[in-house]
This record gives sequence, C-alpha cells and structure tokens, in this order.
Amino acid sequence: MSNAQSLINRLLAIDLKLTLADNDLRKVTRMCELAGVDVFFPLLYEDVVELSARVPPRLKLKGTRLRHFFKEALRGFLPDEIIRKQKHGFGLPIGTWLVSHPPLRSLAGDALATLRKRQLVRSAFIDRLLDEHLAAHPAYYGTMVWLLMMLEMWIQAHEVSL
Repeated sequence: MSNAQSLINRLLAIDLKLTLADNDLRKVTRMCELAGVDVFFPLLYEDVVELSARVPPRLKLKGTRLRHFFKEALRGFLPDEIIRKQKHGFGLPIGTWLVSHPPLRSLAGDALATLRKRQLVRSAFIDRLLDEHLAAHPAYYGTMVWLLMMLEMWIQAHEVSL
C-alpha cells in the first residue's frame, strides 16, 4: 500500500486509504450532498499531503500523543482550548433518541421482537438490553440496540431466511 520506509508513514498511508477514503470521506461527502452542503477537505489537497509526507516521522507522533505535529504547528493560531481538546467521534446520540422519542423506540422494539423470533440473539439479552441497560446507559447501549435493529431491517430488506 505504501513504499514508505518508516512504520508511521506506512500506517498513515493505510489510514488514508482505508479509514478516510473508503469510510469517513464517503459518509461525510454523501451526507453533505443529501443536505445540500458543499464540503471541502483542504488538509487532503495534494500539496498538503505531499508536504506531510516530507515531515520526519519522529515529529508526527510524540509518545502516544496523536496529531503532535499538527497541534504544535497551529499553536498560537488556534485557541488553546482547541489545541488541548480531546478527540471525539461523530456518532449519533441514538441511545438518547431511543429513550426520548417514543416512535423510534417503538420501531426498535418491533424490530428486536422480530429478531428475537429468529433466535439469532438470546431473548434474555434483548429483554435486558431494552428493559434495563438502555435506560441506565443510553449512550453506550443505544449503539447495540441500533445495530440489532439494523440487522433485522437488513434481513427483512434482503429477504434472507434464517
């Protein structure tokens, strides 16, 4: 995938190809397109990527501190609170929505009831997930409910018999 000599540059090349090109950028581009929003990725312009490839690997990662070079290069330009902030994902608050929006919770409950009948997932697990865990920790368990709901909807959409 990359002929870079350093491990960090080979890993960055893999990340660029798999995580960005094949995953993140596709999602962002498609969602922005659907919303009628133009999106640009200036840090992925060819000149910028070529410049980053010339940065010595030792400057790209300092211990376990990710984005060290980037943050140091922008210190004094961006506010300190931006430089110091922790990375967080772009996940949807599906668990919160499941708890606070009855129609979505009903849709999820119906999908999981059908999935339960397929005996792919233990009924006791589904019951505890919906009755106990989701209300107690919606941010964590909402993702599991969403995944199981999507599994059932995928099975239905593709008419898979199990």
